[in-house]
Amino acid sequence: MIEVKSKKPLLEAIQNGEQNIKVTDPKFLLACLVAEECDNDKSNVKKFLHVILGSKNVFDMQDRPQIRIGIVNEKGKVRWLFINLSICSMALGIIDILNDTYAKIKVEKDERGNLTGNVEIV
Repeated sequence: MIEVKSKKPLLEAIQNGEQNIKVTDPKFLLACLVAEECDNDKSNVKKFLHVILGSKNVFDMQDRPQIRIGIVNEKGKVRWLFINLSICSMALGIIDILNDTYAKIKVEKDERGNLTGNVEIV
């Protein structure tokens, strides 16, 4: 299984016909999840951006919407990360790669919905 941390190794893995990869960078893994959830359509990333930008309103004293995702490390501990603007921009780059190579990805989750780091290329 090939380890991937960024867009260039992802592109190389797809071009080499890899079907299963291990994403080791947590932020890149979240970007892969956003790309999967958006079904390789850049216009669908707007829904994440609306939630993120809506949560930055300092005058809104109600609970701010945030998208928090758990990522399981090798030791079995869960690390919580939030989807932010930079992750959405990484997802746009991943969507470009997937559309150019006619590929899709599936991010593996454990029984609690936490990301494991394993990604299947379809």
